[in-house]
This record gives sequence, C-alpha cells and structure tokens, in this order.
Amino acid sequence: MNNLNSEKSSYLRSAVHQPVNWYPWCMEAFEKAKEKDLPVLLDIGAVWCHWCHVMDSESYEDEETAAIINEYYVAIKVDKDERPDIDSRYQKAVSVFSGTGGWPLTAFLTCDGNFFYGGTYFPKEPAYGLPSYKSVLIEIAKYYRENKEAVFNQSLDFFKRISSDANKFSIFNINIKRINDSIKKDNSLNIEYVKKFINEASYEYRLHFDDSNGGIDESPKFFYFSALELLALDYIANRDRDSLSKGIYTLNKIVSGGVFDHVGGGFHRYSTDKKWIIPHFEKLAEINAQALRTYSLYYRLTNDKAYLNVINKTLDFITGELYDRINGGFYASVDADTGDEDDGKFFTWSYNEFREIFSEREEFKTAAEMFNINKEGIMHNGKKDLDNAGEYSDSQSNIAYEPGEIPNVLYLGDNFEYFGGKIYESAILKLKNFRDRRKKPFIDRVKYSSLNGNIIYSITELSKIFNPFDLNRQKLNKIGEKSVKLFMDIFDKNGDVGRFLGEAGGSVLEDNAYIILSLIGLFETTSNPVYFIYAKKIAEYTIKNFYDSERGGFFDIQHTTKSSKIGYLVHKEKNIADYGGCSQNASVLLAMSKLYTLTGEIQFKNVILKSFEYFINEASMLKYNASGYLAGLLYYADKAKVNVIVGRYNDKAVIDFYSLYEKLNTVDKLKTVFNSFNIFIDAGNKEIIDIYSAFAGYQKGDALILEEIRNAISEYGRVKKPLVFMCGDKSCNTKIL
Repeated sequence: MNNLNSEKSSYLRSAVHQPVNWYPWCMEAFEKAKEKDLPVLLDIGAVWCHWCHVMDSESYEDEETAAIINEYYVAIKVDKDERPDIDSRYQKAVSVFSGTGGWPLTAFLTCDGNFFYGGTYFPKEPAYGLPSYKSVLIEIAKYYRENKEAVFNQSLDFFKRISSDANKFSIFNINIKRINDSIKKDNSLNIEYVKKFINEASYEYRLHFDDSNGGIDESPKFFYFSALELLALDYIANRDRDSLSKGIYTLNKIVSGGVFDHVGGGFHRYSTDKKWIIPHFEKLAEINAQALRTYSLYYRLTNDKAYLNVINKTLDFITGELYDRINGGFYASVDADTGDEDDGKFFTWSYNEFREIFSEREEFKTAAEMFNINKEGIMHNGKKDLDNAGEYSDSQSNIAYEPGEIPNVLYLGDNFEYFGGKIYESAILKLKNFRDRRKKPFIDRVKYSSLNGNIIYSITELSKIFNPFDLNRQKLNKIGEKSVKLFMDIFDKNGDVGRFLGEAGGSVLEDNAYIILSLIGLFETTSNPVYFIYAKKIAEYTIKNFYDSERGGFFDIQHTTKSSKIGYLVHKEKNIADYGGCSQNASVLLAMSKLYTLTGEIQFKNVILKSFEYFINEASMLKYNASGYLAGLLYYADKAKVNVIVGRYNDKAVIDFYSLYEKLNTVDKLKTVFNSFNIFIDAGNKEIIDIYSAFAGYQKGDALILEEIRNAISEYGRVKKPLVFMCGDKSCNTKIL
C-alpha cells in the first residue's frame, strides 16, 4: 500500500493498491525528491476519466513500470476535481510545452516543483505515434541525471515566462480608450458600451458557427453553455435575432444528439464528432448544472416544451444519480466505464439488444427510425478498429456492419419531432428498464462545495419559473435548502466554506463564488433572510482572502494557502476565460454584483469596478470565451431592480402578478428574468414575519434589502392589501395589487 490510503479523493483512493509508491500533493514528497536528488513524476487525472483508467491499467498497475518509477522518481498523484488549482497551472505548462493538454496529465518536475517535460497519455507499448511509457520514463530519468543544472535553470526560466502577467497581456492589444469608455466619471458602467461589447462577442461566436450542426465549427465539440447564454443576452440587450436563433438551433441540435442521455437524462461531457452524436460518456455535475441553467433560460424565453422535457430529464439525473437523498448534497460525477475499460458500455446498445427490447415488428421499426439505428452513431471502442464494420469514414452516413456486433449511441438527429411525445416516452421506458439491469458505472460520491453551489444555484434559477405557491418550486427549494444546510452548519465555526461540503478549510475561489450564488438564489426563492446574511458574510470573507486589492480581480487560491509554497502554486492566478464553465472570476463578480444590488454597499461596488477594469482588455481579446465575465458586466451595468411582493398564500392578486411576467413580450420578460429580484413575503407566515422583525437592529444602509422588506411588510400592515414594493436607483414606490 502506498501513501494514498487516508485521502478523500476517489481518484487517489482508487490507486491505493497500485505498486507505484504514490504520494498525494504534499511538502513531504518534494522534500524527499530533494533529499534523494530525484525528479518528480506528477500524474493528474480524475475518477471519471476513461484514458486515466487506461493508463492506470496499462502502466501504473504494471509491476515492471512501477519498479522504474519507484527507482528513478518520487511519484505524486493529483485529482483534478479535488485540486483545480494544481491542475490549471500544470495544464498550462504542458499545453505551452507540447501543444496539447487534457487528462491524464503526465508532468515531470524538479524537486522545486518546476516543470521540464510532459504530455498527456503515454501507451504501455509504442502506439498512436507515441513512444512507450517505459522508454519515456527511462530517457527522462537519464536526461535529468546528465543535465541537472540545465534542467533546473531552464525549468525556472520556463516558469517565469508562463507565469508572468506582463507576458500574459503581451498578446493583447492594450486599449486605454476601452476602459475610459466603459466606466463613467461617476464610477458607473456605460450600459451602451457594455451592450456593444456583448454584441461584438456574440458576433465572434457566430463567425465560427457550424451552420449544419450548431455550436462552434470544431471537432471534438464542446457545449460552451456560457456562450449560449451570452447569445440570449445579446438578444435581450441588442435585439439581435441572429444570436437568439443560433442559440436555439444549437440547443436543439445538442439535445437531439447522443451527447444527451435520452434514457437516463443529463448530458455527457462533450461530443467526439461534429454532429453531437458520439460523446465522451462521463457525466459531470458541473456540466449538468450549466445545462440546467441554460435550458431554463431559453425555456423562459421561448416556452418551448421540448426544453421543458430537457429540464425535467436533466433534473431527474441530478436528483436521481447525483443527489444524496438521505443527507442532502450532490455527488461529483458518473464514470464512463464499468470497470472493464469499455468506454460507454453502460450507455450504448447493440442491434440484437434492440431486437430483444422491441420484439414486435412495427415497434422495432418505429424505434429504429426514431433513434437512427443502422445509420450514424457507431463508435470505436477506444482501443482498436471496429470488428465487422466494413470501411469506416467520418463522411459516411450509412455504415454496413454485421448486426449485433457494434454498439450504437442513441440519438434523434432529424427526428427531433419525436422528442417528448408518447411514442418516444414509451420507448425510453423500455430502454431504461433494460439498461437498469446492467452493471452501473462508478459514482464519485465526494461532495465538493463548488459543485454543490453550482447545482443549487441552477435549481434556484429553475425555481423562478414557478410562482411561490407552486409545488414544483417548493420541492426544488427543499432540495436546495437541505443541501446547503451541510455547509451552513460548519460555516459559523470556521469562516470558510471549505473544499468539501460540510468540512472546514481548503476552499478555492469557485467554492466561495458558487456557494454565494446558491445562497442568494435561495434567499430570493424562499425569502428567508438567513441565506442573505450568510451570503454577505462569505462575500466579505472572499474579499479579504482572495481579492487582489492592488490591481483588482480575485486570485484562485487564498493569500495564505499553505500549499502555495510548493511548485507553481507560488504564483496565484486570476483569469476570466470560460474553460469548461464560467471562469471563477466571472462567477464571483456576478455574486458581488447581486450583493451590491441587495445592499448598496460601497465595498462590493469598489471590488466590482476595479475587477471589471482589470480584466477588460483580456475580455476584448477573448470575446465569447469570456462570456461569463460579459454577463456579469451587463448585470451590473443594467442596474437590477428589486421587487418585494407581500401577500398571503394563494392570494389571487399575487398569482396574477407572477402570471403577468408570462404575458410580457419576449424581450421584456427575459430582461425581467435576467436583472431583477422578486422576493415574495407570505403575510400569513408568522415565522417569516418574525424573522424580519428580529433584524430590526440593522441601521438603514447596513442591509438595504432587509430594510426594504421591513418597509414593505409595514406598508402591507397599513393598507391591508397585497402590494409590490418596487425598488431601484436608490428609491422605492408601492403598487397595490
């Protein structure tokens, strides 16, 4: 047994019995490398990663390979889900060095933690144009011994080059006029400038658009959900119908493809082809949280029932596979494999299985047509060419093969009209009953704060579709409240959200950002002020521990993080590029903008403006790759409104108020969704009324939203009728319903 037995990470624990003498990321490992004068082998991967499993099986579980590693290296294994800070830094190093990145990441470091060689997957024997891993290990160890001084000098120079802020911005066209145009003399953001900025970014996305398949014209194909949200915002801000139509077209293409799990709900990680058909099969909490938000946004815009079906199926997956129904909280991921290195075996189907499931002739014919059986969707098994597949090429739309031999991916393609119909649902039920008998992929039951905050935030965004009396909203709120309680129970004692839900310490920026957003969302949808108080406390903690007060922006790790003395972690990073999801700075700035709307406090305003200014030139180059940042920019510049609605349970006037939003024209409706808070206070709920009375000690301005809610409750007591207390631009007015 190696040194991983006490680790929380599922990826690290899966390697406990490997013959490699693994260490987790720790000072001890680097000190040992220095003492023994050995290089460090760094493996970064994830428990859901197919090729990580392959490399583990081929090399790290191989006694001969392990012996080479144990003799010539100090080996460190890192879970990219647990330590995104380590992963992001060494991904950058390997990408700059080799031109590619991904998982598994294989990096060779000095005892100081500086990178000098690396790549991703290395096969056991020469293959795919790559040398055998054993030969790489032997050659790198030899090179290190014979060129030690050069290795240390060159690796240090390389670190300085890729970590330099000056180098980072050298690729950008620094444009001072952009900054002056965006921020007015009164420190407000120029809304017209922001709208133009968003339109430019959307236009850049559309320049790279795949007219046939939607999304960016690339292969493999990624979702870019934050960019799809930006297209909707471009329609809101600039009435650009082309942005909206391309967003809708892309979402339709995605959900008709194999990247959407029609049987079990939820989305796989990305598509390996341009048509969204064959996915990388792992299902991640982060991607499904983003998908839930994006489809909810477009559903509120279009009222398309197909999107509602996507939302329901994605929610089924999140609350079924990822949700801890007993204790609350959400798990991190579902694996692609079932233990035999067969990527996607659980999710794919053979011709003979379809014959068994749909035994009646007409039934089979309908299912085969619906899911494009015998057409595309035929996948390689990741290790060798297809048996009995005939001549395969990406351009073929029909591939001849022997039925029963080849697994197929379910997708609808041009048969999108089936989606959500009775025939479709009947077929899905039969497929699900059959699939549930298979061995299920591994579920990573670690609960990370960032992923939990991300999902809870998405659930609150979905909850806003319903009025406060709707049972769906109440059910969603209960799931969110039960899950966030794990975090709240520990917060008061430690002042840090923690990396693992319910445990103190070790948080990174995205943990705090998403927990703040989830708490603000719960405050809006439940009206419980406790969530607002917690959100404000965490935000202040985040400013104190992550904010760069000199230049603006937030570092990804805390100022005082102990492990920051090791290797590349000595350099604290700030970024706004949306790789995989919204950047950490985009999420935290959106959270700060929401809190400024609710509090009016200068501490939030100063942080927002200084940070937006710091990143604005980088955003001008990244364009749609900084969509999250641009969304936050628009949210702040557009000056969100706050509506406090006071009435009683099932009060018709209150229900009519919420129904009004469904009757607004498309732009105004979505604009209301995007930049307003609607907080409902049930005048018949004595518990909630008493809670607000308990906060009467707050002075005006300390917690502006609490003051406004108390004033609205007081006004209701005076007029004895349902009302809306509408606030914005530092003033409020009352509308009797």
